[in-house]
Amino acid sequence: MGERQRMKMSLPGKAGYGVASVGLSAIELMLQVYLLDLYILAGLSPASAGLAIALAVIWDAVSDPLMGAVMDNTAAKTLAGKRVPFMVAGSVLICFSFALLFSPPVGDSEEALFNYLLLSYLMVNTATTLFGVPYLSLINDLAGSERERASLFSWKIVFGSVGLLVGIGIPAYLAMGGPLDSVSSTLAARESSGLFLGALAALGCLATALRAFKGLKAQFAQTASSGDRLGLVGICKVFRYGMKAPFFVYLVIGFIAIAVSRSLNSSLAIPYYKSTLGYGEREIGWVLLLLTVMIILAAPAWVWVSGFKRKQFLFVSAALTLAGISAVVYPAIPSGVIYPALIVSVVGGGLVASIVLLDSLFSDFVELEKRAHGMDVSGLYYGVWRMLSKIARAIGIGFSGFFLAWIGYESGTTDQEESVERSIAWAFGPGVSVFLIIGSILIKRSEKYEEFRAAQSQ
Repeated sequence: MGERQRMKMSLPGKAGYGVASVGLSAIELMLQVYLLDLYILAGLSPASAGLAIALAVIWDAVSDPLMGAVMDNTAAKTLAGKRVPFMVAGSVLICFSFALLFSPPVGDSEEALFNYLLLSYLMVNTATTLFGVPYLSLINDLAGSERERASLFSWKIVFGSVGLLVGIGIPAYLAMGGPLDSVSSTLAARESSGLFLGALAALGCLATALRAFKGLKAQFAQTASSGDRLGLVGICKVFRYGMKAPFFVYLVIGFIAIAVSRSLNSSLAIPYYKSTLGYGEREIGWVLLLLTVMIILAAPAWVWVSGFKRKQFLFVSAALTLAGISAVVYPAIPSGVIYPALIVSVVGGGLVASIVLLDSLFSDFVELEKRAHGMDVSGLYYGVWRMLSKIARAIGIGFSGFFLAWIGYESGTTDQEESVERSIAWAFGPGVSVFLIIGSILIKRSEKYEEFRAAQSQ
């Protein structure tokens, strides 16, 4: 594939790329927090609801690399033709399927509820895959330098953090005014939230798709060559070559370890803050708000600093610092005292934002592979990247559930045994830190591979 000259992206172009993350993050949060509880309220047993969700999540993970391979092998005269049609189709399907998912047929049989949940969730996951894989691939299409790729990830994280606030705020706002213990009121609020957030996600995704179409047309005057079509066999050969590189393996396994640590942190946060520290909803809200605001502020700062220091060094330094703080501070915070947790949220949010550098490192790898082979298989690489993040999240959630059951955590109450509360604190602090340290060591070792590939591409 011939090298294309890429212009520096404008500020509106970068913002246009990031805006899709508002709705995507909001619906992702709603899926994680409300979906299981919604279908249990609608009359589905917890076991059946969990099985349907698990089956849909498996498809979600498997479909990402499949989507990447299909996109890389799509015949198109321009790069816009290889990306944008999938993004538009995904945007439309997101709105329709997400509204369906959060409108369960109350009163139907359990079998009907199970089938409805499974099919509608499969549609949602298919929609997010149709949009998400080409969305990530655009980073290497539009950005002409490491700095610009990191900047696009920064915009994605900033808008995604705003989306988390929207995902928290909209369901809470729509639930206001109804009876607190009314199942019908809760179901109605969730249905309205699904309709609103599904439409919001679709609009944001369509706006990004339109911006991508304009950006790709402006960036590249020439058409995509027919040589870009490798066939699925050729694509898999290139991918297998990349997977055999030992330092790429370090990057991938390190990423999985970091993703597991983030999933553990998210899964254990509520039990830690509610049971161990005795916080109410208001205190937890302040902690999460400060954390989110600091991520929004710090992500661009990390991108700026990466212009002066290697990204591996910066990320590893931030991750190890976060691991040290978590291991020491979280087990030591006294119950009922909120100020230490607020301080840790401010510092921790700034350090957590360094994840933008890890995402950027992977985009650098994709770019180096593109140059080394003279062909674009970014769709497959990003599809696998998305799949691994979902697998790591599932590992973290599954381990958290097993751990809480093992220590005797009682669901439905914040009044736990003292030994259980201390165990949660140690898992939330040192336990998460172990995965951060493992990931940092592995990612540090990926430096040599980046240097090797950069020398080859010159």
